[in-house]
Amino acid sequence: MPEWIEIPDAAAEGTRGRVRVDRRAPPQPSDKAVVVLVGGMTQTLSSWGAQLRPLAEDRPVLAYEARGQGSTELSLDDCTLGRHVDDFVALHAALDLPGPVDLCGFSFGGRLALAVAARCPHLVRRLVLTGVALDRGIVGRLIVQGWVAALGTGNLEALARVSLPDILGPAYLAKHEALIEPMVRASIERNRYAGVLALMRATLDLPPDSPWATLALAAQVRAARVPTVCIGGALDRLAPPADVAALATLLGAAAEVIDDVGHTVAIEAPHDWRARVVAFLDARDA
Repeated sequence: MPEWIEIPDAAAEGTRGRVRVDRRAPPQPSDKAVVVLVGGMTQTLSSWGAQLRPLAEDRPVLAYEARGQGSTELSLDDCTLGRHVDDFVALHAALDLPGPVDLCGFSFGGRLALAVAARCPHLVRRLVLTGVALDRGIVGRLIVQGWVAALGTGNLEALARVSLPDILGPAYLAKHEALIEPMVRASIERNRYAGVLALMRATLDLPPDSPWATLALAAQVRAARVPTVCIGGALDRLAPPADVAALATLLGAAAEVIDDVGHTVAIEAPHDWRARVVAFLDARDA
């Protein structure tokens, strides 16, 4: 069940905030590393509903809502990736997690996970990046610009309606058309406009020479020799397969592409995504 974990808020000196988490323990004691899940920009704990219980069958699992996401209560004055790394370190300590974790991030959460692995490799045993590319390409950049413009309306509904067809593959949309309205409502009700706006402004359009750009972070992760896998969707327009492969090459990692899915791989192909993640986490040599 979701719960609140209190941590120091490094963006507001001398204060503390609360991070919303969902922890699952396996039925039997396990010596496997804790799996930590971090979702995309407007994703919340519920976005991992199809993954938490199956992953926790033989290992401890934790999902959390980062600063600016969902209902986590941390200052929005600084939502940079550097501040998110500080939050992860504080959360790791507050939960007293036993050693390095298996960190799995999707989209924004993937870039956050990459930043954690780059700056704190001692806290990451293995890294799974889903929907993260070395470069978005022109289509991806135009999509992101459209999101920023939609958010300029002052509410989350426009963003939700514009972004859903951008991130979900056509096969999933055709099969689950009846779920679109509930998904729009959920995005509005489970997020805060101010939080999403702060995240977009702080993390979406980093200059190429930023130390927090994907290129710089990937070079650090490779130097730290953090075992990594990059997973993408064959129809992803935000993280095209060729650019996912380019990131994997820079990381010295494997790239795996799942057919007939868009950006939201773990939602569109939950069994296939999970099988690949578990195989990577349990491999003797990653």
